[in-house]
Amino acid sequence: MEKKAGPRKRILEVADRLFYSEGVRTTGTEKIMSVSEVAKATFYRHFKSKDALVLAYLDSRDQAFWDYLFNPTPPADVYEALTKIDRLVNRPEVTGCPFLLVASEYPDLAHPIHLRVIEHKDKLLAYLIDLLKPFAIDRTVAATKLLTVIDGALSARMVYGASRVVPLLGSAEAILKSVAPPGPKPI
Repeated sequence: MEKKAGPRKRILEVADRLFYSEGVRTTGTEKIMSVSEVAKATFYRHFKSKDALVLAYLDSRDQAFWDYLFNPTPPADVYEALTKIDRLVNRPEVTGCPFLLVASEYPDLAHPIHLRVIEHKDKLLAYLIDLLKPFAIDRTVAATKLLTVIDGALSARMVYGASRVVPLLGSAEAILKSVAPPGPKPI
């Protein structure tokens, strides 16, 4: 017999599924408690508020993204990283960026939840900047353009769902060609 996951893990798994598919604002804590089969007291023992749960959800999504990207081995260069991100964006179950979805529900730039979204995007931007070290270019400009392409691909998935494969790599390659000296490695 399979052992049931602990209450915190169940709450996070249910919140992850519901927040991603139905939205944060429309998903009430009562529904999360019911689906995860935890009592109100148990829920609030693990999460002091719904905002605390949303922050934990974003932290979990952030960790899952980096785990995906770095396992089984970290990408050797920007091309490998973009290839892995392209595969992730085009998975059938991916229908948008959880961070962009949450940011749209919490548009106040000073709100702790929106700030967590910014942290994730800034971390990805810094990673892309670092991967561009071998290029004799303005790495910040190039990385910002690449992040825009990634977010654009995820937005296209949100609009069209899994019915459309988003050509992230072609757009990323065009950006790298436009900002790099002739001869960069093709994607």
